[in-house]
Amino acid sequence: MVLDSRIAPRDQASWAFTDEADATAMAGFLNARVGGGDEIAWVEIVPLARKLNKKALRYLDTWAMLAEDVRREDEHGEH
Repeated sequence: MVLDSRIAPRDQASWAFTDEADATAMAGFLNARVGGGDEIAWVEIVPLARKLNKKALRYLDTWAMLAEDVRREDEHGEH
């Protein structure tokens, strides 16, 4: 699950779940309770072998960096 960087610090911008239903439920809860209905959390499916490998971690990091870039653009009014 990926969290909007405005809500979570960079090191907490992604959480790993082994069950997609659990991740979806958590994202829905955060969107409803913390985001007030706005999407602040979403689920990204990352195939895992037995553990998070470097490729999966890079994938999650990329989403976190993109979210951070969007947040900065929003704060500075850039498009």
